Amino acid sequence: MVRKYYSVVLCALALLFAGCSNHPPSAAQFMNVKKIDGMNFVVGGAARIGDVDNREVSYGPKNNTAHDRYYSYEEGNWNLDIAWLSTISYVVLGFGFEDYTFRMFLGPRFQYFGIQGWAGLSPSERRNEKDNPIVVGGVMLIEQIPITEKLKMGLSEHISRNSYGMINHTECCSMNEIYAEQYAEFGFGTYLTYKDFSIEFRYGREIGEPRNRFYFMTHYAFFN
Repeated sequence: MVRKYYSVVLCALALLFAGCSNHPPSAAQFMNVKKIDGMNFVVGGAARIGDVDNREVSYGPKNNTAHDRYYSYEEGNWNLDIAWLSTISYVVLGFGFEDYTFRMFLGPRFQYFGIQGWAGLSPSERRNEKDNPIVVGGVMLIEQIPITEKLKMGLSEHISRNSYGMINHTECCSMNEIYAEQYAEFGFGTYLTYKDFSIEFRYGREIGEPRNRFYFMTHYAFFN
């Protein structure tokens, strides 16, 4: 029993410092940061449909305790997204979390155009058989058209290296191994912002595999 709880604690600490979930962040809120002192707090989330990877793959022989060994791929259909963003002249910088995954943001932003870059860490991939975390992230081009002073619309194009969790479920009461399943993606999206609220749609195509993902996002900026 002690070993079981010890394993859970270690897994939680590993996920805290090198989380698994990493997808492209909001283009709308990157362009929506006001030029004020202090940090703007953004909270929201994303839902995904399409070829989302939530599956279980059995491997190895069955044991006598009726617990099969299997990999579970846990990309999920939604995630929480929070960020702290600020500006220095025409540069936006900040940090945030997608679920429990830490990442940083940096890039230039003007009235009609912006370039958003982001980066984070994820555990090593199973196929690499290494313990070192792997950098994930990407870059996004954003074009914005102000309709009124409060209402704006925009387009975005991105290329990124995304990740999500994959767990090797071993025999009962032993420590499960946590890896990151990673894939490269390119895509495009569109958004609307009204004051501090935004809605966003994005399409992503996995590079090297015939998988398509569709993102629906909404965010709100506090202290903006």
